[in-house]
Amino acid sequence: MSKIKVLIVEDDPMVADINKRFTEAIAGFSVLGIATNGNHALKMLNELRPDLIILDIYMPEINGVEVLALLRKQEIPVDIILVTAANDSEVIGRIMRYGIIDYIIKPFKFERYRSTLENYRDFKNKLLQNDNFTQVELDALLLTKMARDDKKIPKNLHIQTLNSIMDLLRSTDTSQSADDIAVEMGISRVTVRRYLEYLVAEDKLEMVLEYLPVGRPTHRFKLK
Repeated sequence: MSKIKVLIVEDDPMVADINKRFTEAIAGFSVLGIATNGNHALKMLNELRPDLIILDIYMPEINGVEVLALLRKQEIPVDIILVTAANDSEVIGRIMRYGIIDYIIKPFKFERYRSTLENYRDFKNKLLQNDNFTQVELDALLLTKMARDDKKIPKNLHIQTLNSIMDLLRSTDTSQSADDIAVEMGISRVTVRRYLEYLVAEDKLEMVLEYLPVGRPTHRFKLK
């Protein structure tokens, strides 16, 4: 799948730069541009045709709620993630009725932002893999979108990343090293090792040693 094209709509230059760096730190995303107000966003939307908009609410000229309402009225095929300081129930309720991927309240941590984008990326990938769905397949897809999992996992792990690693291992017949997975997913080897150790402890993965002609043996992992 080609990279998901992103337009960031944010009037604060510092926050816009943070959102851009956060987005491009996640595998599978490319930021096309940054719009500094609602009018600018609508113009760039027509020019760039992004797949996803990271949208603020409090902006000059046309605010984020008005931008979203206009996009839905015109049935423009673009997904929306709200990243905003707006936290009152009336605004949140109105936004939700327009249909969005997620709503992130400022200030936020990178892990929260990353989990949303990883979950969205996985949802898009699975959506594009099928022309038609059975009810069972659709239920599984919607569960991916909603990121629901009743199983308790350690606080320093995130279910979306855990599922992404499991999906990657399911997609290959060969065992993978932490380095292999880190490169494929665009995250650090240290982070990958944390998830792999947890999955081994949960008896989900088998760990084997690969002995090389030179150097230390490498730990490789595969699904049980």
